[in-house]
Amino acid sequence: MSALVAPSRSLRTMLALFALANIGAAVAVAVVLPERFAGAQLCAVFFLLAGLISLHGCVSATKTHQIDVSGTGAIRLTVQQEMGADTLASSGIVVMLLPETLVWSQLLLLHLGDAHGKRTVVPVLRDSLARPEYRALRVALGGLCGRGSPAATTNEIL
Repeated sequence: MSALVAPSRSLRTMLALFALANIGAAVAVAVVLPERFAGAQLCAVFFLLAGLISLHGCVSATKTHQIDVSGTGAIRLTVQQEMGADTLASSGIVVMLLPETLVWSQLLLLHLGDAHGKRTVVPVLRDSLARPEYRALRVALGGLCGRGSPAATTNEIL
């Protein structure tokens, strides 16, 4: 089974709303109510900084992941650096599911490790895939959780 995991639209929307809330708080503290806050200008700077960093994270280029799960339980992860690129990189890395992986009905939080000890966390929300692909990936990873591998302690909530 193969799945192309796009960045979650709902997560990016929530991040944009969080950024706007911080920018609004900066305006409120610095302009509207500066006399009610001790160190109002410093607080406003921190709110503005948090808002701008969140806004940058919301609009910056994101990574798309392709996850291939074979019938034998091998997992291959391929990363596309930009959404506008035509194809994924031709080579992926073989990874294994780590015990910290969470398999829930609305979220897959995949903790993956390669042979060199590098760990990668791939969040997969329900809107990152089409419904049939999300379900197939959840079932495939849930099947790996039940095997006697190092990922046997993976947390699964169906």
